[in-house]
Amino acid sequence: MQHVMGNLRLGRMAIRYSQFVPKLYNYCLSLGFRRDRMMPSRAFCSDESQGYPVILMAQHFGTFPFDHGVVGGKVATDRHGPHAHHGEDLVIVQASHVGYDADQQRFGVYQRQRTTHGEFGANCGKLSAVLDWYLQEYRRARNDVQLGTIDGTPAVFIDNALLNPNRTGGLFLHLDQFIDPARPAPLQVLATSKAFAAAPSLLAKLPDHDWHGARRPIGDMLSAERFFFRHQPVVGPEGHDLLEEAIAPAMPTLVTSPNPALDAARYHTQIEFDRTYRSIQREPAYHNKNVLFMSGLNVDVSPRGGLLFPLTKFVPWAAYARLRDGTSFLLEQDALFDALSAQSVDNPDQISFDAAIETMAAAEGIELPSV
Repeated sequence: MQHVMGNLRLGRMAIRYSQFVPKLYNYCLSLGFRRDRMMPSRAFCSDESQGYPVILMAQHFGTFPFDHGVVGGKVATDRHGPHAHHGEDLVIVQASHVGYDADQQRFGVYQRQRTTHGEFGANCGKLSAVLDWYLQEYRRARNDVQLGTIDGTPAVFIDNALLNPNRTGGLFLHLDQFIDPARPAPLQVLATSKAFAAAPSLLAKLPDHDWHGARRPIGDMLSAERFFFRHQPVVGPEGHDLLEEAIAPAMPTLVTSPNPALDAARYHTQIEFDRTYRSIQREPAYHNKNVLFMSGLNVDVSPRGGLLFPLTKFVPWAAYARLRDGTSFLLEQDALFDALSAQSVDNPDQISFDAAIETMAAAEGIELPSV
């Protein structure tokens, strides 16, 4: 039950970043945060599509945000201490991200405008790479489990590879959900598969299936509760693949989703909030500071019409605040959305990048000593 996905809703919950960041800034002010002491931090993926949200955070908070993130939008909790040492009123925004092609209404893809032909590809390449192996295993199993009959008996035809319990990795069926326990012996042994009498529970769950028709793959009827995966996360130069390790328990649900990349990003956001929330509670460097931690989903709408940046939307999931006076509270999605909605999009404190750059360019240069 620990790995059940929560209902991180999109739709009306999505806020354009150009509105979200000033609302976030004003919400921080409402909690007693001071502009000249605020140090924002972002835990985003390193993808270039995440640049626009970072620019907006710098514009509204008046300082470039601290980098709290690693590839895939995972929070580097070992950076809490350095973050705390850079300010008194501390803000952390964590977001996994997913692409969206508005023209085709497709999640999980993003147009890379600087490629030769402006191809659409995976938005979060890291998340996509993690999903690929599991999706391939699932697609293969959808064809390698077939439904039919033998001498009038509803039967399940299972590829021999799926019947091998000694495999080091792959998709493994919960065989008790496929094979009649009262008749466990194969009804027929074929060249690369075996046929078994279908389990009564399977017959009950597929009341509309025509068992006496032509034998055909199980396809979409291979649902999440009927299988699990074994896969050793890849060990690379930086150690175990922590993102894969984090979302692996939910893989049966993710690969059977109509939008695997979207649901993987949603699930990752949820577990990252829970993990980081607990790390903040234990972090001594945050004591006697104001801290606001917020998690959500960045939906990167592929830019079109000559736009330089994606029309990124932020979908809030949850927030945790612990204030200097000892007050602390947790906001779930509805309450967080309402709290942000109540804030103004006007921020008189936002900086002008052009003016700031001109001022810096005109400033007297500082000579470094010879050492």
